[in-house]
Amino acid sequence: MSVNEEVVTKMLPGGAILVESARGSAHLIALAPGLLLYHCTGFLSAKFYAPMVAMAQRERDAGRSLVMLVDGWELSAIDTGFREAWTNWFKLHKQHFRMHLLVRTKLMEMAASIANLFTGLSVITTYSNIEAWEGICRQHNPGFRRQTTSIG
Repeated sequence: MSVNEEVVTKMLPGGAILVESARGSAHLIALAPGLLLYHCTGFLSAKFYAPMVAMAQRERDAGRSLVMLVDGWELSAIDTGFREAWTNWFKLHKQHFRMHLLVRTKLMEMAASIANLFTGLSVITTYSNIEAWEGICRQHNPGFRRQTTSIG
């Protein structure tokens, strides 16, 4: 990880948030109370954690259980600091939080498994099949369709 990596957060129309660096991005959308969609690409460093967790924490602060739908199909890697920070957050909220994570690489699947291991509960379910992930997303948000173009 480059300590000097610049991560920029932008508010988008409709309340969406874009967090990006030269190496990765995260597009964050609140689909409904207690339901968030994150579309992540490239490499996410620990500097992505604060702006990404803020949206999730607002839901928990409002007393809501939280489901995160995470499209990580275009995500190549996360750094250890990012995974550890999220794992600590998962531990605090494991009774009221679940994530459905779409991944293409074994590396990302392993990162989710490690987070589940350290959380002590399987809060993350990984999917390596787009149609299966979209199906679970539709259970939470009827009419859901995966966006295949990046926002930015």
